[in-house]
Amino acid sequence: MGNSVMTTFRVGGLWDEQGSKEIEHNLIQLDGVEEVRVSLENGTVDVRYDPEVIRREYLERTLDSLGYSPYVR
Repeated sequence: MGNSVMTTFRVGGLWDEQGSKEIEHNLIQLDGVEEVRVSLENGTVDVRYDPEVIRREYLERTLDSLGYSPYVR
């Protein structure tokens, strides 16, 4: 856990609490993901994860597959 990093993704298509819960539910189940915080106001998703277990690109692809297009913060 000492190697974890926090990354903020800006996402498109995040409009409501349902979307927020969907993102949190799906990301927190991934190996290496330790914390997920979604901000509807800012359209961002903060993810604390262990880069030795999961890659940032995989997180981006997961967000994209859920219908929330991640873009550079």
